[in-house]
Amino acid sequence: MRSDSCDVLVIGAGPAGSAAAMTLASKGIDVVLVDRAAFPRDKVCGDALIPDALAALDRLGVLPAVLARAAPADRIQVFAPDGTHLLLRGQVKCLPRAELDGLLLDHARKAGARWMAPLRMESVLESAREVRGARLVGPAGAVQIRSRITLLATGAATGPLELAGLCVRRIASGFAVRQYVRNPRLAQQVRTLIISYDRGTRPGYGWIFPGPDGCFNVGAGLFCEPRQARAGDGVRKVFERFVHNFPMARELIAGGTPLGPLKGAPLRTALNGARFGRTGVLAIGEAIGATYSFSGEGIGKALETGTLAAELTARCLRENGAIEALAAAYAMRLERSYRSRFRAYENAQRWLGVPAYCNLLARRARNSPRLRSRLEDVIEENSDPKELFSVGGLLQLFAPWSYRA
Repeated sequence: MRSDSCDVLVIGAGPAGSAAAMTLASKGIDVVLVDRAAFPRDKVCGDALIPDALAALDRLGVLPAVLARAAPADRIQVFAPDGTHLLLRGQVKCLPRAELDGLLLDHARKAGARWMAPLRMESVLESAREVRGARLVGPAGAVQIRSRITLLATGAATGPLELAGLCVRRIASGFAVRQYVRNPRLAQQVRTLIISYDRGTRPGYGWIFPGPDGCFNVGAGLFCEPRQARAGDGVRKVFERFVHNFPMARELIAGGTPLGPLKGAPLRTALNGARFGRTGVLAIGEAIGATYSFSGEGIGKALETGTLAAELTARCLRENGAIEALAAAYAMRLERSYRSRFRAYENAQRWLGVPAYCNLLARRARNSPRLRSRLEDVIEENSDPKELFSVGGLLQLFAPWSYRA
């Protein structure tokens, strides 16, 4: 068996893992970044980069490279179950995850991170109940990598979390399914990021995101526990219902060229399902559920949590801090910065899962610039969702003096 060692081992090279490796390497930390897939590789995602993701990419110094390839969306167009639709302002870019993750990996390697792939995590190395690295397996055999600290950026998969002793709940929060299709004829017509709260995907939504080169990401997300899903629901059926019910999705698929197969994946949302860490190991990104139930957006929070974990880890190593205290410090920062916000957006998702409320909100917002502005602020995280998605918010929608044009 081969062996290696480093200061920090990062397992998973999505946005969270690459952001962490990039941050650590730029601070002179010896970091090894591994992934179970060779790159380029695909990832089921909506591909939308909203303001939090763009800001995180800017802080990492990667934004210019992303903007050079990403397609801009003019506005965000939201459809209620009854067909009422809104045009909302929003700073949004779209870039397929294969390209985004490739760009982030390139920057991590340029910063000095050592790259090893494909390697699948098989077990953790432990000593005195502390994680000291991992045993990984690839085509060339097993490799044992010892590290002072390990960061898990392994997405929605529960296996690595269980191996590291961090898994709290195996059940996913829901799932997403998407199809890439090229349709140059509609590329000039469809320049908005489209979200449809269709009854067939309730509680969830369907989407159409315009990417570069006439490529569209058409998909659907269903945010619920599997035991709450209707009988017969499957990844393909959710997608088929959305395409059947939503005319633009139907036209894109019928008149376009599929780019690869229909793909689905589980989701972990609302900071639920995993411990944030224990001595020697921290989990980041979707592994800790750093994805909003409200929108399914997780790229921005993956970048943020990866960077946060890396900064705390680098400080601990530089200052010879107590590694056993690192997990507690990381958890405290996450709780302070994110917990209440994730709960608020999880609650907003529940309200959006009620068709009558969604229809009422859309109808009132069509005639009220003030209400539209508040919705835009919720999307950009400049407003508390509870102001709209609560009993108080419902009463305001009915109040005659509220949200006048």
